[in-house]
Amino acid sequence: MIATDWTEPLARAWGKEPALLPAAAPADPAHVHRTIVAACASFRAGTVFRTVPQVRFHTPLGWLGAPGRLLPDAGDPTPAAYRARLRREPPGSGPDAGFLLSVRQPLHTDYPLWSAVRDTLTAVWRRVGLPCLPVEAELTEGDDFTRVRGLAVASEHAVLTWVLAGALEAELHAADGEPRVLRAAAGELLYWPEGSRWREHHLDGCTMLRISVPRAQRLATGAVKNLLAEDVRDRLEYDGAVPYLPYPPPTDGPAAPAAPMLAVGAAARAAAGGAALPAALRTRWAAWCSSAGLEPAPEPRADVPLAPGQRLRVVRTIVRLPDGPGRRIWAVNGHAFPIGGAAGERIARQLWPGRELTVGELCRAAGADEDNAVVTALLRKLYRLRGIDLIDAERTDG
Repeated sequence: MIATDWTEPLARAWGKEPALLPAAAPADPAHVHRTIVAACASFRAGTVFRTVPQVRFHTPLGWLGAPGRLLPDAGDPTPAAYRARLRREPPGSGPDAGFLLSVRQPLHTDYPLWSAVRDTLTAVWRRVGLPCLPVEAELTEGDDFTRVRGLAVASEHAVLTWVLAGALEAELHAADGEPRVLRAAAGELLYWPEGSRWREHHLDGCTMLRISVPRAQRLATGAVKNLLAEDVRDRLEYDGAVPYLPYPPPTDGPAAPAAPMLAVGAAARAAAGGAALPAALRTRWAAWCSSAGLEPAPEPRADVPLAPGQRLRVVRTIVRLPDGPGRRIWAVNGHAFPIGGAAGERIARQLWPGRELTVGELCRAAGADEDNAVVTALLRKLYRLRGIDLIDAERTDG
C-alpha cells in the first residue's frame, strides 16, 4: 500500500524550498534491481544511442562508453552481489573509486513498477497539480560516487528522489542563500525545486528512483515545436536528402533556388493554422493524464478473445476528453485513441473502476446484441491496455 500522508508537507514546500520527508517508495530495491538488469541487457555489447532505456556507467574519470561486464546481469541477483562482483574485478578493469549506474526512462519495460510509480505520482499531482509535459524517470545503483552534473546550470526541473537503499547526500545551492546539505536514507524522499544547483553523493550502496518534473517554459515550447515539426514532415514530399542549391546564388530574378525552404515555411504555416496540431496536443494531454505524466507508456499486452459470458473487472480510470462534435479521446495507461457516437457514451457510463460485469451485459447496456463486434473490439483494446482485467481467467500483467 502506498502511503500518501507525506504529500501534504511536500505540497507546502513545492516550488519554494527543498524538503526531506519520510515517504513510502513505489518499489523495493530488489524489484528495481531486476528492472535495471533487464535494461542493461542490450548495452553489454556496447553503447546504444537514441533509444530508451538509456544506460550510463559513471566512474570518477567519466562515463564509460562500453562498460561491458561492468554492467549487472543475471549472475548478480542483488545490488549487494553486484557491488561485490565489481570489487573483485581485476585491477584496471573495474571502477577504482566508486561508481554510479544510471538507467534513464526504464519504467515502461516493467508494467508493475510503472503502475506503482504512476499511482505514487498521482497522489503528488492531487496536491500540486499535474504537469503539462511528461516527467523523466531514472533508476540508479551506486556506491562512493559524487555526481556534479547538477552544479553546471540551474535546474529546469523540480526533482523528486526516493532513496530505496543506502544513503544520498545532496548539497543544494539555491539562487540566493547559503548551500544546504540534506542526507536521505532508505525510506525517505528528497525534493528540490526548479532553479536549484546540486552536487550529490551516493553512499552505502545507494539505490534510488528519481522523477524530474519539467518546469521551464522553453520545455513546453519545445514540445509544441516537435509536434509541429512532425506535421510539417508529413506534409512534404521528402526523400531524406538535404537539398543542394546553386552557388553562388543568383543576384537577380525570383528566388527560385530557395524553393525547398519556402516549401517548409508554407507547410509550417498550414500546420500551425490547421486542426491537426490542436488535435495532437489534446491526444498527448489525454495520454499524459492517464499515465500521471510517465512516458513512454508500456507496450500493450497480448490480445484475448472475448465471449458474451466472459466476466470483466474495470481496474483503471479511463480518461475521456472532448474532441469535437460527438467525439471523445479515451486514454488509459498512457495510450490514447478516439471514440465517436452515442454508443461510446453509453459504454463509458458502465466502466467505472471496480465495476464487474460480463461482455454481454455491457453490450446490452450499450443498446447492442450481446456479441456485438464493435463493443467487443473496444473491450479487447481496453484489456490490451490494461484498463480492464478478466476475472475468471488467469490475469497477465506482462
